[in-house]
Amino acid sequence: MQAVRLMTTHRSGTFFYGWIICAACSILLFATVGTSSNGLSVFLPYIKSGYGLSNSQISSLVTVRSVFSFAAMLFIGRYYARLGFRKGTAVAALCCAAAYGAYTFSSGYAGFCAGAAFAGLSYGLGAMFPAAIIMHRWFIRHRSLTVGICSAGSSVATIVLPPVLTGMILHVSLRAAFIAAACCGLAIAVLVFAVLREKPADMGLVPLGWEECGQSEKKRQKASRKGASLSGKNTLALVAVSGVMGALATPGFLHLTMLFSEEGFQPMTVAMLFSIVGITMAVFKVVFGEAADILGGYKATAVFCAVWFIGLCLCCLSFLQNVPLAVAAAFLAGSGFPLATVGIPVWANDMASGDQYDELVRKMQVAFVGGAMLFSPVPGIIADIMGSYVPAYVLFAVLLAFAFALLSRCYARVKRNGAEQPGASGSPGSV
Repeated sequence: MQAVRLMTTHRSGTFFYGWIICAACSILLFATVGTSSNGLSVFLPYIKSGYGLSNSQISSLVTVRSVFSFAAMLFIGRYYARLGFRKGTAVAALCCAAAYGAYTFSSGYAGFCAGAAFAGLSYGLGAMFPAAIIMHRWFIRHRSLTVGICSAGSSVATIVLPPVLTGMILHVSLRAAFIAAACCGLAIAVLVFAVLREKPADMGLVPLGWEECGQSEKKRQKASRKGASLSGKNTLALVAVSGVMGALATPGFLHLTMLFSEEGFQPMTVAMLFSIVGITMAVFKVVFGEAADILGGYKATAVFCAVWFIGLCLCCLSFLQNVPLAVAAAFLAGSGFPLATVGIPVWANDMASGDQYDELVRKMQVAFVGGAMLFSPVPGIIADIMGSYVPAYVLFAVLLAFAFALLSRCYARVKRNGAEQPGASGSPGSV
């Protein structure tokens, strides 16, 4: 009962506005990640058939989107320093609307490239970076949980959009579906600008948990101002881990349908397996965030890495064409994938404090997008050479083990140096 009260109230016993901010950030990611990025995959077959584009041109739209996402990430620090998070996130959502607006009025390949560029900007400027920073400012307690809730917004879009948009395309028109997606992005931009506030002080509030943990937070901020900094080795290692997570999360997720299809599973079975992955991803993003708050970032990461590793190993057995085994693989892999996105702000929170946190999250997000972009063609190349996607998932499992080993060394260095973990993730008695 006390935990519920802490999550929903503030000093006066009234509802804490930070939870509205959390919901707004979740809806933001619904647009900037779920609609701008993942939603494009729903339209690609219909764009190809409806506008006469070649397979190479269709593939290049994904490349254009990825390149603009990565470019936006490189300048995201200066972007938010100039516009602030309230205006900046609204513009990111507007880019989603602009992308589908360009698709709506496009008559050929060039127009779709322009739309893909706007989609890339929306993703690059409005993904986890702003949500993680805003949650870090509004919450001390339940910080990791709120990051998980924000990230779940993109997974909800992955579950909701495909049947809705496909139905609209089949029963109305492709252009009508484009217009609906554009209106969705516009509405979310207006909503985010209306309700979002960058920090509690803007509303005369303090972060949730300040009364219980404020003194510890002040000590961490003071230590940060005096020059306590994250070591170069740990920064480099965390950036490398983030790059690997990008390679695992995006190509590993998107090629699951190819893996099961190529190994002989029926189309409806493949669709069911992919739905399982999407649903478990949405749920376990929140579960991981809460686990990090309760167990601590490292212990929660160890548990989810083990689950994810088992899931990837089971994916490697897909050649057996055993449906129950494939269901288990989809569930366990889907449970582990959230570690790639929610883990980044959790690890940064455990390793850095104050201004260091913002910069570390930025670097890790750039590495994440870069890893996803560079590794995206690798599973297909491996499949062409080896005749199967199974070897690619063997590689995914090896990369995950490598990333966890590297991350474990980072945590060991922090502990050995006697550095206080600055994040909110930890045992119930810690911040």
